[in-house]
Amino acid sequence: MTTDSTTESVGVPVPDLWRGAHRDDRARPRSRQRLLGPSSIGLCRRRAAYEVHGTWPTDLADNMHAAILGTWLHEGILRVLREQYGAWTELELTDGVILGHADAYWAPGDVYRQAERPDTPTASGDVGVVEDVKTKSTRALDVVVRQGPSQAEWFQVHLYAHLLRTGGLKDHPSLPTGEPLPVGVVRLRYVGREYGQVVVHQRPYDEDVTKQALAWAEDVLASTEPEAMPRDLDGPGLSIICDNCPFKTACWNLDQLADDLAPQTILAEDTAAITEALRAYADAAEVESAAKKRKAKARKMLDACDPGTYGVFKLSWSGGSPRPPAPDPEAMIRVLEGLGIDIPLRPGGRTSRTIGVSRLPEAG
Repeated sequence: MTTDSTTESVGVPVPDLWRGAHRDDRARPRSRQRLLGPSSIGLCRRRAAYEVHGTWPTDLADNMHAAILGTWLHEGILRVLREQYGAWTELELTDGVILGHADAYWAPGDVYRQAERPDTPTASGDVGVVEDVKTKSTRALDVVVRQGPSQAEWFQVHLYAHLLRTGGLKDHPSLPTGEPLPVGVVRLRYVGREYGQVVVHQRPYDEDVTKQALAWAEDVLASTEPEAMPRDLDGPGLSIICDNCPFKTACWNLDQLADDLAPQTILAEDTAAITEALRAYADAAEVESAAKKRKAKARKMLDACDPGTYGVFKLSWSGGSPRPPAPDPEAMIRVLEGLGIDIPLRPGGRTSRTIGVSRLPEAG
């Protein structure tokens, strides 16, 4: 099915942009690598195990337009960092087990001189810096602003630093390969895909973070099969990462699932699992109830407050505009009944199921 449209037909075929873009994306070296990549470490152990064991993807989506747009934007960002700020970009790094491509690297000045680039602005002074660039939707970028980078993202950039520091650079025309390169700072740069907002987080390189990332990777590499690894995310419908996972069907048995059941039902495999789910539901419901009461009171307190900045919080208001008149279904029914006209009906379907979970008193 074509994804392009044209307002006027002149008998000349129009190449389908997105069909070709998906073919191009799947042909990229990163899409075909089989070694464990730093971008997969810390995310989900079962997904990483599928990659390590060479499992063929069960879900190759043809609607990943946002991801491909991010790839194109990413390439332009790296070109700017390379040409305007002297970064070395797309460095292939491996220790024979982990294979990754660091987006950008700035070395101390002496390394630039050895590489015969003495006049290049390094944008890092005398500290080696490795940077990973990530493009995000506005909503995802807001999460980064509020919560900071995820553990998996810090794992990724620390592993790039580790591979540089341990001589993992391969086949580079200027930098020394197979030799340790200095890295003292790791950086994550987030760029909004819609409006170009930029959020940067950087910190000194931390050996402990690298050790945690390597231990996570070793756990996956030691797995006998993907199914031996746990699912670390909440599953389709609850996790955007699971929604876009190329192994979604294999992981959650979606091809064997009844249409009206949630994928997560396979987790309730025995009495112990069901009991744990009931405990989690009851605990969350109690916390949610208390939080709703606190939120409702705070909302009432703020009802007359002017928009503005208060401490570390920004208050704004939206809505409040008058609504246009809307049809009154009850009045229309009365009119039809008064005229003796049968009221049109549509199938009622089924009501939604309502769960009830109560905590039994503990036995004395």
